[in-house]
Amino acid sequence: MIPLSPALAAQIDTLDRLAQTRHDAWQVPRAEGELLAALAIGHQARLVVEVGTSYGFSGLWWSAALALTGGHLHTVDASEKKYTASKAAFAAAGVANRVTSYLGDARQVLTGMPDGIDLVFIDADKPSTGVYFDLLWPKVRVGGGVLTDNVITHPSELAAFVDTVRARADAHSVQLPVGGGLEWTLKLH
Repeated sequence: MIPLSPALAAQIDTLDRLAQTRHDAWQVPRAEGELLAALAIGHQARLVVEVGTSYGFSGLWWSAALALTGGHLHTVDASEKKYTASKAAFAAAGVANRVTSYLGDARQVLTGMPDGIDLVFIDADKPSTGVYFDLLWPKVRVGGGVLTDNVITHPSELAAFVDTVRARADAHSVQLPVGGGLEWTLKLH
C-alpha cells in the first residue's frame, strides 16, 4: 500500500466524495490513482507533468508517490475555478511543496516545461491530446512515458491519436484497461 499521511488521505477522500456530487469534477477512479502512484514509484519519477488538473485528485496520488521519490509535479488546467480549488487541496494535503500549478492554455504552458520528464499524464480536452503529446514527447527521457486517459471511454475522440502513437518507431504503446482506459506510451529511444 502506498503510504498516505492523514492529511493526504483526508483530501483524497474529500475529492472522491466531491466527484460523486459535481458534474464537473472529472477525475480518475481511485484504482487508477493508485496505479499512477505505483508507476511513479516504480520509475523512481522525479519529474511528472500532468495536463488537466481538475480538482487535484490525480495530482494528490502523484504527490504521494513523489514524496517517496523526491520528485515534483507540474500540473496545468485552463479553469480558474479548478486551478484555485486544486491548489487549496494540495495545501490542505500538505503536498503543495511538491506541486507547481499552472493556470492557462496547456498549449502555451507546456512549451516551458523542462527536459528530462519521467512521466506525463494527459487527461484534458480530448481533441488537443495529440498536440499535448507532441509538445511534451521531445522532453520525455528515454525510459519515461506518457499516460493518456480515457482511451476506452472516448474512443471516437482518441482513436486516431492511439493509432499514431502505436505507429511510432521510438515508442511502445499499449492500452491498460483501468478506469477510463489508459494508453501507456513508453519512450524507447
